[in-house]
Amino acid sequence: MSKQQPSREQVLAQSKAAVARFKRGLPAAREVTTTGELAAILAALPADTPLSLGEHIVARPDLSYGTDVVQTVVAHITPSAEPTDPDDPDSIYRMMPALGLTTVYVTQGHDAGEEFEHPLQPVDSWARAEERLPDGDLDGGIRDAAGAVANIARLLAEGAEFIPDDHDAHTTVHVEITRLEAAAERLRKIAPVAQEASE
Repeated sequence: MSKQQPSREQVLAQSKAAVARFKRGLPAAREVTTTGELAAILAALPADTPLSLGEHIVARPDLSYGTDVVQTVVAHITPSAEPTDPDDPDSIYRMMPALGLTTVYVTQGHDAGEEFEHPLQPVDSWARAEERLPDGDLDGGIRDAAGAVANIARLLAEGAEFIPDDHDAHTTVHVEITRLEAAAERLRKIAPVAQEASE
C-alpha cells in the first residue's frame, strides 16, 4: 500500500517554515573569514540543513580587477530540492533552504555579504559562456567563449616555451595558437551580429 502524498499546500508550508528557521540562523548573506565564524553559523542553523559549495568564483560584472581586489567566502541561503518521500521516486519535490558557501571577488573594504545581494557572475569566461549561451545571450556568451579560446591560446603559448625552437612540435603549436587567436577575434566581432540575427 503506497503512502499518501502530501498536498502541494502542505509541501509549500513545510518549505516556508524551513526558510523561516534558516533565516533566524542566517538573516542575510555574510562574509566568513574564520572557522569560528563558520562554526557559529552552523550552530545557529538546523542540523539537517543541506550544504552547497559554489562551483565558481563570482564577482559583480563591473568589478575592476586590481591590487585592491580580494577573494573571500560568503555564507548565504540557496535553494535545494528534496523529495518528500526519499523511497518513492514519484514523490513531490519540495524546495528547501541550503547553506551556500561561495567564493566572491570584492574590492578591499567592501562588505562581501552586501556585495552578494547584487547580481554576480562567474569570473571564469568559460563558466559565463555556459550560463549565457543556453539562455540566448549570444552577444555576451559568444564574447565569453572567445575569451575562453584566447585563454587556451595563452596557455599553449606558455607551454610552447619549453619546446625547442627547431622542433616540429614548436612550429605546430604556434600555428594552432595563431589560429585560436584569430578564431577568438572573429567570434568577438560576430557576437553582436549573432545576437541580432537571433531576435
